[in-house]
Amino acid sequence: MKPERLVLDTDIVIHLLKKQPQAVACFIGLLETQTVLLLSPIVVAEIYAGAFQREHKEIEILFGLCQRISIDSETGQMAGQYAHRYRKAHQGISLEDYLLAASARQNRCPLWTSNRKHYPMGDIALFDHV
Repeated sequence: MKPERLVLDTDIVIHLLKKQPQAVACFIGLLETQTVLLLSPIVVAEIYAGAFQREHKEIEILFGLCQRISIDSETGQMAGQYAHRYRKAHQGISLEDYLLAASARQNRCPLWTSNRKHYPMGDIALFDHV
């Protein structure tokens, strides 16, 4: 069953930009079923941090197919609580991952990721069809 809305993780956006066939097929299927793909400013920042200038046009085309979301202080608080709870038992989870998890929870929708180990939170759903 396809969700109505999904928050995209950075790894998925990278798969899409590299035209990884499974990711692209899933993305197209989601668009065809009118799933709203949500894009966090964290993902935007991470993608541009690693992108060459010549890639910017393609990035913007992909981002144009998504709905951009904001992060507020409530999301930040939730991310901090996740970090406090999980950082000792789950090494290697970045603050960006905690913020994406909190964004998915705040937006009441799954997070599309292929990095399940970065998201041990039991109160968010993961969509990982890649």
